[in-house]
Amino acid sequence: MRRPGLGRTPDVVIGSARVESHGPRAIVVGTGDRVDVAVGGGQAPLPGGMNSQAGDGIMPRHLAIVVIPLPNGTLLRAISLHPERGFAVLPTGGRLPGGEAIEETETATGSVLGWNSLRLSFDGYVLDVEVEGAGASDILEVLPVGLQLAFHTGAPLRPVGSAVSSVAGPDGGGHAIPALVLPEVVPSEPSTLVLRARSGVFRVDVPVDDLMRGVLVGRSRRCVLGRGFDENDGLSRVHALVMSLDEPGTAGVFAFDLASRYGLRDVSRPSRLVPMARLDDGVGCLVYGAGYLTWEPG
Repeated sequence: MRRPGLGRTPDVVIGSARVESHGPRAIVVGTGDRVDVAVGGGQAPLPGGMNSQAGDGIMPRHLAIVVIPLPNGTLLRAISLHPERGFAVLPTGGRLPGGEAIEETETATGSVLGWNSLRLSFDGYVLDVEVEGAGASDILEVLPVGLQLAFHTGAPLRPVGSAVSSVAGPDGGGHAIPALVLPEVVPSEPSTLVLRARSGVFRVDVPVDDLMRGVLVGRSRRCVLGRGFDENDGLSRVHALVMSLDEPGTAGVFAFDLASRYGLRDVSRPSRLVPMARLDDGVGCLVYGAGYLTWEPG
């Protein structure tokens, strides 16, 4: 992770991490104290300080890089964990762009799927992700910001029909009040995420397309499961990412820990922290004190 220099100011290395894994996992970038790549978090001001492109700086859990090892290479998927925060995709390798160019780069990407390596720019920083010993890199798919995950949005309403009179008095009033209905939703054979907690069983249906993009589990309003819990329930604001993978050799539904405070835990050994757990094998995982997380096919 680097901060490009301005003018003759040299580039500044913010942080680096080397992660070894034998299966899919998520690498988290942000200012939190448990992330894999820490940015800021109490560091001294950087020379030639830049303005944040988004204006709000780096978030505690800003990005997740899902790493999917395959026999002939490694898929890398970078995901913004915030519905309104994006990044830019830069050409990999070669000279790092200058700070002025980085500041002018449009950060409208919410997710990118790449092969073997990625170079991303956000909030004045540049993140290089490289797989050791990998071959040529390639960009396979880009999603715009807002569409990178299936964030919780609530039940939207739409107006239908003509306006009706106000019910303020017997003679009406002149207020236009359209009828409101739930929009029609095309069924997509949803599966179900289930969290069995001390306070009850919480279930949420997740359409196939949403599960392929990924959904969040946690107390934050953007999460599809876990809203309504409090900080004493062992559930972080953004605790885990649940995603369906369809690549040969790694096909299945997985829960990835997102640098949460208490992590994901092995069902048979609750003291054992795991960075990733498979949910479609009938076992599931523990979300610390919050409960037992499983997945049920549609």
